[in-house]
Amino acid sequence: MILSLLLSLVLCQQPSTPAKETPPPDMDYFLGAWSFEWNIPDSPLGPGGKIKGTETYSKIMNGAAYESQTDGEGPQGRLQIRAITSYDKARKQVSRYEVYSDGLSILKTGPVGGDLGGYYTVYWEATPINKDGHVIKLKGKTLMRSPASYRVEVQISTDGGPYTSLGNPWFQKQDPAPSK
Repeated sequence: MILSLLLSLVLCQQPSTPAKETPPPDMDYFLGAWSFEWNIPDSPLGPGGKIKGTETYSKIMNGAAYESQTDGEGPQGRLQIRAITSYDKARKQVSRYEVYSDGLSILKTGPVGGDLGGYYTVYWEATPINKDGHVIKLKGKTLMRSPASYRVEVQISTDGGPYTSLGNPWFQKQDPAPSK
């Protein structure tokens, strides 16, 4: 008993291999076209139902940022979104500004974290949205888990209430990224 206790103490004091720092994500991951389907519940943002569409990313500003155009169909008809995404490597911060065809605009910002296996997650929160007398807050995660697909987990809070799920769309890669 005493021998096993001493042995465990000695083993616990052995120097360990220092942890490697997680490399920064390559945001070129998003370049190209992605199809998606999203089942959303009714909310102050609109009626529930299925949204289907495509989001296409390209580089802008000499590669300093990314622009995307979303075209889709949903419970309210045609959906169009234009977004600008930037990544501050020093701060490990992602910002995404979205403008919807109905005039709504949303700024999402948050840190990105990863592991040594190359899996990355952006944890974002959006600036509050005022719509039809309600204050709406969104937060979520963008989970980059595969070269061919990623998932977004979205939560919504209305008028300071608890956050609930607004759905979890999957995005599937449609074509290879354009050459750099």
